[in-house]
Amino acid sequence: MGEMKQAITREEQERLKEDRPASTIIIAASVIAAVRLAREPDISRASPRLSTVVANSVGLARMILDHGVR
Repeated sequence: MGEMKQAITREEQERLKEDRPASTIIIAASVIAAVRLAREPDISRASPRLSTVVANSVGLARMILDHGVR
């Protein structure tokens, strides 16, 4: 029974390690996008500018995370 519990714990730890970069990217991209869109008058509707800023923010967040992990 103890071995089974340890195996489950290891699996949970591995899953958390895999999920951590994704959640970190989401948080970082959200902050970057918020700063970039702070002076936009209306962000309540999807627009090409909003989509571009979000996509660029995700790319920048990934680049920062990759650079920080090295």
